Amino acid sequence: MLAFAEAPPVYNEPGVSPSIPLKNADEDFVRASVAKYGSRTSASKAFAAQGWKLLRNNQRELALQDFIRAWQLNDKNYQVFWGFGAILSEQGKIKEAIEQLEIARELNDDSSQRVQLLTDLGILHSEYASRMPPADQLGRAHRFVLANNRFAEGIEIDQNDAASWRAWAISLYAQERYSEAWIKAKRALDLKAEPFPSGFLERLREKMPESD
Repeated sequence: MLAFAEAPPVYNEPGVSPSIPLKNADEDFVRASVAKYGSRTSASKAFAAQGWKLLRNNQRELALQDFIRAWQLNDKNYQVFWGFGAILSEQGKIKEAIEQLEIARELNDDSSQRVQLLTDLGILHSEYASRMPPADQLGRAHRFVLANNRFAEGIEIDQNDAASWRAWAISLYAQERYSEAWIKAKRALDLKAEPFPSGFLERLREKMPESD
């Protein structure tokens, strides 16, 4: 049975949220994982994949443990920080979640996952901006710029990613950039994106009538 060492010390690495209780790896756990999966890198990927599966099944605590195990095996695995960010986001810790996803973005070595990661980052930057006090105009503008940059980076990689166009349209609505929101929304609809949130297109039409 894989297990942590007895009473391992808890610590935090630079760049890792204090909300994530990291622990030193048990040597037996590492040896067993390498024996099973062939290498620390492969074992880390397997634990991260299991973490995502658990998170999608709303088993957040178990998912966190698997992401921590994945980190213990390879602290450069971008999926680990993406997972940490997803958990922090579900906890409402948006700023901390962004920090983890930005680390994942820097470490990302899988082009097939990059657009989705960038879209998630754009969504979080936009959500954080929307939660900031209206009086903090510069702070909100900065966050929205970051959101737009992440969406644009993703679209540059794949111009047919429907989810990116959809998320960008929603973000631009929050920025009160309605004509641009329409452009993105229409592109998302053309690509048969997941339906927009209930009432979104109606609210957009109220702000700015749909143009051809």
